[in-house]
Amino acid sequence: MEFVGIGLGMGIASFGEALVIKQAIESVARQPEMSGTLRTLMILGAALVETGIIFSFILGLLVWIKL
Repeated sequence: MEFVGIGLGMGIASFGEALVIKQAIESVARQPEMSGTLRTLMILGAALVETGIIFSFILGLLVWIKL
């Protein structure tokens, strides 16, 4: 059952990362002159969301090793 929870955590975090990138692309389409700033913010936002995925992966490995 732990693996289901960890998988859901990774899936939800991946969906969040996709939303960050989607919003950045839409913002660049609306205001192309802000592309440099938006790219930096998108990379920062994606990195912050990615930490949740990495933590879930490490937790999954630890649970798997325990079993």
